[in-house]
Amino acid sequence: MDLRVFTFASINIDEVYSVPHITRPGETLSSTGRQLNAGGKGANASVAAARAGAPVHITGLVGKDGTWVREMLQQTGANVEQVRVLDDVSTGRAIIQVDRSGENAIFLFPGANHRLTKADAQRGFAHCTKGDWLMLTNETTAVAEAIAHAHSLGMQVLWNPAPMDSQLMAAKELVDMVDVLVLNETELMTLATQIQGVDGEKDGDQNHVGLARQILEQCQARAIIVTLGSKGSVGLVRRPRVNSHSIPVGSETASSSSVSSSSSSSVPSSANDGDIVEIQMPCAPVPKERIVDTTGAGDTWVGYFVTELARTQSESPESIGSLATLTPAMVNLAMKFATYASGLAVTRMGAIPSIPERADVESFIKSQKLPVESAPVKQ
Repeated sequence: MDLRVFTFASINIDEVYSVPHITRPGETLSSTGRQLNAGGKGANASVAAARAGAPVHITGLVGKDGTWVREMLQQTGANVEQVRVLDDVSTGRAIIQVDRSGENAIFLFPGANHRLTKADAQRGFAHCTKGDWLMLTNETTAVAEAIAHAHSLGMQVLWNPAPMDSQLMAAKELVDMVDVLVLNETELMTLATQIQGVDGEKDGDQNHVGLARQILEQCQARAIIVTLGSKGSVGLVRRPRVNSHSIPVGSETASSSSVSSSSSSSVPSSANDGDIVEIQMPCAPVPKERIVDTTGAGDTWVGYFVTELARTQSESPESIGSLATLTPAMVNLAMKFATYASGLAVTRMGAIPSIPERADVESFIKSQKLPVESAPVKQ
């Protein structure tokens, strides 16, 4: 795998409390369990990418109380040379409630995550090569600066803009520097109100495909992915005509035929006429009673997704001339791996502890059955 994944990452200490139900305003509730885990959307996605097989380089900040988190990230195989320890600030914290159905409620203390600057991005990406991926969210400062710097270096950028920052998303020139946007339904609606030329009333707030298609038509991104919770996900991908990233072709050993599966589809209707292809991906076959914790499932999805894109580009199953590119088939395959990885994650407690190894995901895809060990007793 030639292409690497760089992350501009939020890094947290997660305090996870098991509760009968999510607390209501004014209510005091006793928890039935407590766990202390490493977390943060950036850290979670970084670990997912590493476990999926990517060479991962993390840029981030922790306080002295988070040195164990840095060590844990290193143990996953990720490069943490650019994860610096600050003396005068605490590591970011997430206080997470998880109810009996696996749903969660989270509030954050940003801590060291809000000390990241453009200089950190410059140091963190100093050894990248053209075509490497940058993956980032909105849980840190200097997001715009990191995207702009990565773009100037010829990196490919995947942005999962959560939590949503309306002011940041209003900068169309920033959105135009992004190759792949990964959004949930709420983030999609917010972005639709920020992009000039997008008519939210034309498609309605339930037509996520229509809104995503309008946004893609108005910006320079190559793909937009909308995650839809229990309804799966949908991808809108431009048909490649020219390759803006000079990515050398590696060994052409990846099998593009493996992309096709009964569990996903590229819509064969007129929706695919023109330059944009629609890909529909249902959820992985996870029974409701097996879901114990959804914390970090979205981050697992993103980490596996970007890794599979990098892998297929490096192995160049499809190309234009002599350059690897981003095709609907690549996105389809990446969405499938991401979906099954996040499906495994929700059957386990915690964010990083729940992220599966690649071999487990491949086995799940092949067997269509969850492993028995992924069925812990709910508290």
